Amino acid sequence: MKIGIDIGGSHIGIGLVNENGKIIKKYETDIKIKESNIAKFIENYIIEIITKIKENYSIELIGIACAGTPKNGKITSMVNLKLKELDITSIIKKAYNGQIIVRNDAKCAALAEKTYGSLKKYHDCVFLCLGTGIGGSVFIENKQLQPIRYPAFEIGHMIINKNGKLCNCGKRGCFETYCSIKRLKNRLIKELGLNKEIPAKDLLKILNTKKEDEKLQKIIKEYINNLIVGLSNIIDIFEPQAISIGGSFVYFENILYKELLNEYNKKRYVFNKEKLPELKLATLGNDAGIIGAVLGTGPSACF
Repeated sequence: MKIGIDIGGSHIGIGLVNENGKIIKKYETDIKIKESNIAKFIENYIIEIITKIKENYSIELIGIACAGTPKNGKITSMVNLKLKELDITSIIKKAYNGQIIVRNDAKCAALAEKTYGSLKKYHDCVFLCLGTGIGGSVFIENKQLQPIRYPAFEIGHMIINKNGKLCNCGKRGCFETYCSIKRLKNRLIKELGLNKEIPAKDLLKILNTKKEDEKLQKIIKEYINNLIVGLSNIIDIFEPQAISIGGSFVYFENILYKELLNEYNKKRYVFNKEKLPELKLATLGNDAGIIGAVLGTGPSACF
């Protein structure tokens, strides 16, 4: 058995994964704690769950999918958690002495979707993870692109409005400041006068009952238009056969995905392509990061 750990910008998911990529057991928690204690919170939770799993199962590998840039067993630039560095390998070794893999969360989710999910049949494709931020990964001729300098394709930090909103990374107008699900949820809560602490499932219920609300329609339209700008850039650069969108976006299928497909096909002039890539919804949901974390054992990632 293997353990996959997905550390996102606001959530931790830990799963026991079998040889067929199926999650046998899963543990989850939101990261809701003061900034000064986030690293300790992550450490305590991970060690607790690993210890619990090891009581009943023999573990051959632990894979960590993390938001940020993995380097030498550590995670740097975790901007949405406001952590400059997290020595995740040292944390895991307090509870486990076997093989450890550390990789970017979007890359792990992409591997899972390419191996088991929505991108399985495509040679050239792009995976977008829309959640607290925006991550991405690219496959060309069935190979996941791996830059030499840094492991991340920071698609979320491409500029779509040079004089735009300030991003956590320090730049203005980043793709994720307009199209991350977290930013969308915050705007919806503000514009619709909802409680800031409203659970996601309750927010979805409200949105589904307010589909014709003018404020909601305006926000969704702006969101979709910005998403199409980002998609247009991605398509021009990578010329994929398909693009799969995952992360928290999948839970907003009725609100966002159907509207996106409609606008995507209507605005062919934006893309200037005879044939657009297929636009897919990720099939593994938020489990993709956990599953992908235990796939592959590239030498640069293992400790």
